[in-house]
Amino acid sequence: MSYVRKLTFNLRVRGLSEPEIAEVLDGVRAHEAAAGSASEAEFGTAEEYAKQFPKKKRRTRGSIIAMVGLGIALAYVLVVVLLMLVFRIDIRDFVGPVTILPATGVILARFLTDYFQPAQSSCG
Repeated sequence: MSYVRKLTFNLRVRGLSEPEIAEVLDGVRAHEAAAGSASEAEFGTAEEYAKQFPKKKRRTRGSIIAMVGLGIALAYVLVVVLLMLVFRIDIRDFVGPVTILPATGVILARFLTDYFQPAQSSCG
């Protein structure tokens, strides 16, 4: 994992917007090119460097995916309960046992989306 990827992820977690993240990364890259030294030697670990930026409330793409997934999961549970209570239909007879795998997938999708989404460039 590169320093830039770790820093990007940690800045997203802190709630910085994509243009703000791009500006920070451009500064890190420019300093690295000018000084010729590794970013971690100059700025510290990505986690430490990201902590100097204020935390903001912002919805990332990953959190939006998680919210949509949660909404779908809640709607599914509501439909299952209504079918069982009103019509006495057990959905497990048709779809098999209901597992926690979809919820795990939504949580994993949120993390992976925020982690692997490349940082935008402030140049264009």
